[in-house]
Amino acid sequence: MAKNLDDYRCKLVSKILQAPTTDHVTRYFNAAIRSLKEHKVNGYVTKRFLDKIELELDSIQPDQLNTQQLYNREKAYQLTAVCKYQLFPAATIPAIA
Repeated sequence: MAKNLDDYRCKLVSKILQAPTTDHVTRYFNAAIRSLKEHKVNGYVTKRFLDKIELELDSIQPDQLNTQQLYNREKAYQLTAVCKYQLFPAATIPAIA
């Protein structure tokens, strides 16, 4: 694992964007989440890690990306959403008044 979560996140985002297929994105993402669990990273810290991945991906203009990178970015968004739901299922479902 990298020296800190920011370094780890930057490396993961780079791998996501450079992945040859969305299957590779899934593998990289799953390995990162598995590593966070193995290092017993708190759930709220993991959620913030996922939020920062999304923010970093959002900061890249779509016209700067090729078609595969756009697919990879979309897959990463899907994976972060699933992971957040697994961490905090009640927080992602709006309450009905």
